[in-house]
Amino acid sequence: MDYQGAQNLEESAGLEVEVCIADYNDVESWPALPTLTGATESGEYVDLGAEVFTMKTGKKFFQFEATLEKNAFNSALVGARRAKSFENTLTIAKSGVSKQLFGWLRANRNRPLVVAFKFLGETDQYTFIGYKGIPAEVEEATSETPAEISGEKMTSITVRSIYYPPFYIDEVPLTEAV
Repeated sequence: MDYQGAQNLEESAGLEVEVCIADYNDVESWPALPTLTGATESGEYVDLGAEVFTMKTGKKFFQFEATLEKNAFNSALVGARRAKSFENTLTIAKSGVSKQLFGWLRANRNRPLVVAFKFLGETDQYTFIGYKGIPAEVEEATSETPAEISGEKMTSITVRSIYYPPFYIDEVPLTEAV
């Protein structure tokens, strides 16, 4: 059988374990969004390429290691006819229940965020949610410790953003801005 020319042979579900999170208010200037005119292919409408986040002095995106095969992303087009918007949810799962996770939730449960992640095997680019004027926020979080010894202790954090679709960008700043 000839598979030459077949598309997406490596396509699979899942997200990489690295999630990068920044305080929305730590962004000094935002990457420019592509216009909705002049694109030669659809992907250009959400691809920011080499555009950059400029962070305030001493600020950066923080890396968070989630649990493989437990993270999920959903983007839904919602709204009335001719008034559609995107609703994006990223579920970040971390094996375990700890004071560090509870502390992070306490400190960030109402904080406006920008969150970047990568789809498993799809691209070297980050996908991010939260943008100027419309930050992402923690929508809900749960920490579970099952009764049975073989159960899985898990903390799950769902981050939600609205209006814009998820955008793709080459890099996010992981070192402190000077």
